[in-house]
Amino acid sequence: MHTVTLTPPARGNPGTDIQIGSGALAYVSKLVKGHDRVVILFDESIEEIALRLVIGDSLRIPVKSGDASKSLAEVDRIVSVMLQNGCTRKTLLICVGGGMMTDLGGFVASVFMRGISCVLVPTTLLGMVDAAIGGKTAVNVGSKKNMIGTITHPQSVLIDTDLLTSLPDSQLSEGLSEIIKIAAIVDHPFFEWLEDVMPQILKRHPIVLEECVLRAVTAKVNIVQADEHDRDERLLLNFGHTVGHAVEALSAYKLSHGNCVSIGVVAEMKLANFKDATRVEKLLAAAGLPLEIPKTMKPDDLWTVMLSDKKNEKGVVKIAVPKRLGEGSVQILSKETFLTLFS
Repeated sequence: MHTVTLTPPARGNPGTDIQIGSGALAYVSKLVKGHDRVVILFDESIEEIALRLVIGDSLRIPVKSGDASKSLAEVDRIVSVMLQNGCTRKTLLICVGGGMMTDLGGFVASVFMRGISCVLVPTTLLGMVDAAIGGKTAVNVGSKKNMIGTITHPQSVLIDTDLLTSLPDSQLSEGLSEIIKIAAIVDHPFFEWLEDVMPQILKRHPIVLEECVLRAVTAKVNIVQADEHDRDERLLLNFGHTVGHAVEALSAYKLSHGNCVSIGVVAEMKLANFKDATRVEKLLAAAGLPLEIPKTMKPDDLWTVMLSDKKNEKGVVKIAVPKRLGEGSVQILSKETFLTLFS
């Protein structure tokens, strides 16, 4: 078992302990002391995992699978159930599921009675290495993704790598999209390691998988500790997301986030004329990820969605791209340059 601690800058708190390894779910029994009630908020598709976290008379609240559940209406429903069952400021909320659940549950915890303790239990690789790390919580507004949210760090994150052995191949690939992205833009040695061990990762080799998750989480923790609020280094984590979020939105969220990030990474590397793009594309393809924007999507429609990206200022579209493997920068993207992708 590995412990990585994320200590937010200038917060004066002990930070978030992130437990990574086989059997991490059992650690939950050490986290309930001092709480008057435990609420298990979980994706209904992984109820069996959620039941393993039940302690005493825990209140269980299922949430429908899918990004449509990341809404203010769902927040209202969850909060109403918690109030009806006597939850207070001393209640502990345990959120179990993929990125949708960590975003939604983290948001509920951050606003319920102005904030209660929260433990995140990501059950997908994407959730483990991205959504559960860094304190970002969010819900969507219509087709606009993650437009309402907070930066509120959980008390703990439990990453049980045993859960990856039964993860569907498609969900493993989605998580690898975020892992390849972060390695390519901030950690050159990690990227080269991924090139060497990708076959073992795809075969679910437990030691290699655990090392992969540990290195990805550590890379993100280091960035968040340096720049919690997306003013500098953390912007690099948006590599692939400016184009990727637009593709995701135009697909009406039928294309998964991980697949769209992969598509966005390839597109943004081309826009930046990144010299090692072929190596990154090869690794994404080896992980079973798509590389091309769907031909049914119109360039003007994608650009319109990109203009509404919350990272932009005064109508200027920005992309985070590598200058070289392991080192990135944020660049301004013009519509004229973007359209070259389709010529």
